[in-house]
Amino acid sequence: MKVKIIGCMFIVIIIINCFVEMSEAYSSGKVVIRSDYETIEKGDKIPITITIDNAKTTAFHFSLFFDDSKFEPVDLPENTNVIGNRILYVWYDITGGEQAKQGDLITLFFRAKEDGLATFGLEGEFYNSKGQLLKNEIEEKQIKIGKENKLENQDKEQGNNTEHSNANLQALRLNIEGITPIFNKDTYEYYLTISPVVKDIEILAISENPEAEIKIEGNQNLVMGLNFIKIQVVSPDKTKTNTYTIEVTKTSELDKANTNLEILAIENILLNPPFDTTITNYTVEVENSTNFLNVLAIPEDEDAVVEIVGKERLEEGKNYIDVVVTAKNGFTKKKYKVEAYKRNAEEEIDYKQDKEAEKQALETIYKSEETNQKSVFEEKATNNKEVWIWLSVITVLVIILISFVWYKAKLKKES
Repeated sequence: MKVKIIGCMFIVIIIINCFVEMSEAYSSGKVVIRSDYETIEKGDKIPITITIDNAKTTAFHFSLFFDDSKFEPVDLPENTNVIGNRILYVWYDITGGEQAKQGDLITLFFRAKEDGLATFGLEGEFYNSKGQLLKNEIEEKQIKIGKENKLENQDKEQGNNTEHSNANLQALRLNIEGITPIFNKDTYEYYLTISPVVKDIEILAISENPEAEIKIEGNQNLVMGLNFIKIQVVSPDKTKTNTYTIEVTKTSELDKANTNLEILAIENILLNPPFDTTITNYTVEVENSTNFLNVLAIPEDEDAVVEIVGKERLEEGKNYIDVVVTAKNGFTKKKYKVEAYKRNAEEEIDYKQDKEAEKQALETIYKSEETNQKSVFEEKATNNKEVWIWLSVITVLVIILISFVWYKAKLKKES
């Protein structure tokens, strides 16, 4: 019923817009997401008010985006509809202008679910009494849940490596969950998908050497689509630089940004470590005669596209195979990497000798265990044989004794 009401209201807005001559915006306004709270506690219920300043509106529709991992809407009005992480709202003045609104348009209530920094964002259109689209500047709103921010403890956690050429990170943490893969100082590419309400991302980057220089850029004013956050670490002696990159997709269609693989395998070869969707870097070792790897890569989303590069014409030494997954939206990507080491002729001989030695060692152990088991079996059989002999002797003696007693009793009876 709510969807039908919203749909009808939206059609009314379109009709008004079609019958009035369109021109440039009649006037400008400022739409603000307002709240009297900057910091709240988990479980608190707060009001979020949508306000328009410097202009009057007789019809509008908007989508209010919120972080559904941090907030949940409560006590919503009848003419609203919740779809995922956004609230749809439509209103128009049935009097044609007498009840035009300025100032507070609507107040919605939310309850805090988890600690962290959450952002409210807004997209919509606002019209004046002549059906002309108002040009609006829309401001977002951020609210902090929980008084303590774990990322503020940077000064309490420091690396203790004193190597002057060290440009590695010791830790990398964000105030938003979902980054993949799990942090490793030797992994330089990471991926994250966020909703439109996220404007900035707080980052805690700690270097192994506390004297290394760290520079973070690209984590503020995130735009819709692809964003690249770079964490650059420069060693104290300035001889080495490592750059860690987080590829951030900001989208309202999170389901179309799935770049996870469901299966990653190589025929007759085991990945190290075993495949996990949160791990993007793997290693394998192959024979000297191997020139091609049969790689199986199946995405979780059947509409995602998988491209495999580098699996052919393997050379001796290290070879790098990239498995690139492009999401359904066409622009979100994730790269899985496989380092395939191809043994040279000498290494192949050593490898086969080692395997043969291992095989012989296993066979020796197997034969030893087999001999021991045989000895134990024979010993048990001997023991069992002795037991049966003694049981047979005892049984015969018992029978003789019983027979003797019976015979004596019979003679006594006859006499």
